[in-house]
Amino acid sequence: MKFPFALASALVLLLAVSSCEKHSTDHGDEHMVPAIFRLLLVSQTDTATATWSDLDGPGGNQPQTTTLQLRPGTYQGRLEIFTADGDTLTTVIRQQGTEHQLFYTPSSTLANIVTITIADRDARGMPLGLETSWEIKQVQAPISSSIRIQLYHYEPNTKDGQSPSTETDADISVPVKVVVP
Repeated sequence: MKFPFALASALVLLLAVSSCEKHSTDHGDEHMVPAIFRLLLVSQTDTATATWSDLDGPGGNQPQTTTLQLRPGTYQGRLEIFTADGDTLTTVIRQQGTEHQLFYTPSSTLANIVTITIADRDARGMPLGLETSWEIKQVQAPISSSIRIQLYHYEPNTKDGQSPSTETDADISVPVKVVVP
C-alpha cells in the first residue's frame, strides 16, 4: 500500500518541477509566427517591392516569393511582417525592439554590388532593421541572386546590435535582380 502512494507522490512532484521549468525560447507572451514579409524600396526614380510568404508554415509547401528588381542608386527600405492570418507583427517587433533585430545578408554574388544599412534603432539605440537604406552599384549586365533576411529574438538586455542571437524567429531568402539602367 505504501509503494503506490510513494510512486504517485513522486510522479506529482516530478510533474510539478518539470512544469515550472522556463525554456530559453519562452518569450513570456504568445509567440506569433511570421509568415508574410513585404519589402518596399523607394528611390528618387524607382520603386521596388518583393513579397515572401509561407502561409502553411515550415515543412509544408514551398514559400511563394516575388523578385526584387533594383536599379543602381540609393533606396530607402521598409519591411512589414505579418502572420498567416494577416495580423501585423511589425508593430510588435518595433515595440519589443530591444528583443529583436533583423540582419540582411546579400549573397556572395551581390556582396560587392548591394550594401544594406539599418536605418532604425530600438529604445536602447541598437539597430532594429525594419527600416533600411540600400546602395546599389552600377552593373555591366543584369545579375540575379538573393538577399537573406533573418529575424532574431533576444533575451532581455542581451542584444549587442552586432551579433545574431541563438534564437531565430525567421530566416528567409528574397530573390533579387539588379538590372542595367
